[in-house]
Amino acid sequence: MSKTVVCGSCDLVVNVDSRKGKFENICPRCGRRLNERNPADRTNIAIISFSAIQFLFISIFVPFMSISAMGINSGMSLYSIIYILGHKWGLLLYSFLFFTFFSPVIVLVSSLLICGFKFKPGILWSKIYQFCHSMCMVDVFVLGICVSLIKLTSLVDVDFYLGFYTTFVFSVLLLWCCIKFKPSMLWNLVKEQEEVKLKLGKTAIIQNVKKCTECGYYFHSESEIDICPRCHSKVEFRKNSCFSKCLALLLAAVILYLPSNLYPVMYTEFLGSTTGSNIIEGVIAMWEMKSYFVSLVILLASIFIPAFKIFSIAFILYVTRYSKIRIKKRVSRLFRFVMFIGRWSLIDVYVVIIMSSVVRITGFLSIYPGFAIICFCAVVLITVFSADEFDERLIWDSEII
Repeated sequence: MSKTVVCGSCDLVVNVDSRKGKFENICPRCGRRLNERNPADRTNIAIISFSAIQFLFISIFVPFMSISAMGINSGMSLYSIIYILGHKWGLLLYSFLFFTFFSPVIVLVSSLLICGFKFKPGILWSKIYQFCHSMCMVDVFVLGICVSLIKLTSLVDVDFYLGFYTTFVFSVLLLWCCIKFKPSMLWNLVKEQEEVKLKLGKTAIIQNVKKCTECGYYFHSESEIDICPRCHSKVEFRKNSCFSKCLALLLAAVILYLPSNLYPVMYTEFLGSTTGSNIIEGVIAMWEMKSYFVSLVILLASIFIPAFKIFSIAFILYVTRYSKIRIKKRVSRLFRFVMFIGRWSLIDVYVVIIMSSVVRITGFLSIYPGFAIICFCAVVLITVFSADEFDERLIWDSEII
């Protein structure tokens, strides 16, 4: 059984195989995957979601890990992170809670209610789910834990408790739910895609068909601006205003990028003496301690990836606006790659949060967050929002077919 769809990346009308099973359909023009492989049974999604919620709440309240140095012990749980950050680092706390707890809970509860109890979501619920689905950072948090452990084991003795293992199980279950229960499944429950007569191999724009960038619904239209019949968002043939929005966000990221790398992201208090270290100094210190893997991970995630994203988005904006793109497929793939790697730079933020929460041996060794970590977190999020504002279909519009 086949159905006609409009590619969200290049606007091409394509015929895809809609049967369930081990298959995938790739857009012949831009190379984007147009459907999901191995769709999961809703009962399985409900069971995994319920299990993930249980593991999450176990992880919050049981001990996570402890460190010991010179006969002095210091332990932490995920709840203690909230308590420690709540004193002076409210903005860092709210970011941590949203990415690591609030967004996953929304995703898991929604999956459980819809797949387990046949709950029908509304428009607002679907929009919230879609945003939280894209903002789940538990996998980044787990990688941040791994990097922190490599740092800690070179300084002190580390012991692991139940919360450490349940957090890893929770992250795997959440990742599975995010992969199998995409926002498109909710939007189809709100309103099924109606059949629209389209010519295969042609772009939707020349057939006067608009596709909503929020929910993916497409429909015939003669006017410049419409309201989406499914999600009630404003729909245009192209988001031409995205250039100014992307550029404004990009400039904000550039302004914050310098202080995020030059000022201390972390302060270390050792025997009453406090020293600050920025990202570059941290990389050098890890390299000198022969922790080559950690130093390379921090170098890539904290310095190269943010700079790469800024230059890549600027390049995409320039070639789309001011020059003919001869390698459209490569530019489109570059954009999707930028979208994929966008959030992984938050590893360094999680490393600082974990280190400052667990290393609290008063009078001997303590670690505190620095102002630059707020700037760095802002750089990562701003570049993510900047890429999200861009309309990828503009890359292909010089070759409308």
